[in-house]
Amino acid sequence: MKNYSNLNIKQKKVFWKENPLHGEVEIKIQEIENFKMYNENDDTVVKELYWTNFMGWEYTSLVLWNDLSKLNKSGVIYDIGSYTGVYSIIAAKHSRENKVFAFDIQTNTLERLRKNCLINDLNNVFGHNKACTDFNGETTFSFYQEEGIISSVASLVQKKMNNLNQGIDAIKLDDFNSEISKNHVVRLLKIDVEDAELNTLAGMQKILSVHSPDVLVEINNYNNLKKVKKLFPKAYRIYDIDEDNFSIRKIGWFSKPSKHRNYLFTIKKKRRIRDVFTGRVI
Repeated sequence: MKNYSNLNIKQKKVFWKENPLHGEVEIKIQEIENFKMYNENDDTVVKELYWTNFMGWEYTSLVLWNDLSKLNKSGVIYDIGSYTGVYSIIAAKHSRENKVFAFDIQTNTLERLRKNCLINDLNNVFGHNKACTDFNGETTFSFYQEEGIISSVASLVQKKMNNLNQGIDAIKLDDFNSEISKNHVVRLLKIDVEDAELNTLAGMQKILSVHSPDVLVEINNYNNLKKVKKLFPKAYRIYDIDEDNFSIRKIGWFSKPSKHRNYLFTIKKKRRIRDVFTGRVI
């Protein structure tokens, strides 16, 4: 859509209202097998994908996730902060033997995820309305409600824009994983928890040390990158995911900050990543 990417969020909301998108939307991302997602003009991810010709929302991250998913045929995959399930669907479609566990703290996103799995004939995605953090028990998350939009910024970390609070069960992913995947290897994870990634990672230290999965993490605050790195075993390498140039770049402690927010943490060597990823590896 011409000039859509230049609109600010306020202008996009006007545009969405004037150009409603309803029903089963075919998602046609280059390099990824087509699938469908349901929309009532309320799913920000679907709208961003559709109105940018499927190139303007986390394109590099989605293709990288797709490529990594191809390596996994019978393992466990975690989608932490799944929203309506775009990452879960991509992972689940590669093999019906994969078990994809999708966690989100909002019930409406999980309801939509289940609908999306239904229209894609997927029965290997399991949704859980729980907060993945560093303890088991109960906690509170903040969110905001806006007519016609499924919020994508609900968080365990209080945010100015989130004026509502709700209780939710909290779990350590290590403990959950011990119960469900005794005979399966954890291959792949995605974490998008709106600034609560330090707590999520603290609750999955055994998974990282025993299974060494590839992990995609959204880090909104670059200053948290070093803190996040310390929660990974030393063998892990970091790649900055460039959504605009279809590339990923290996970075060190003192690399220049990126404007992008998604990172790959992996024990795979650079030459192996080059073999796996469709895009460019720098």
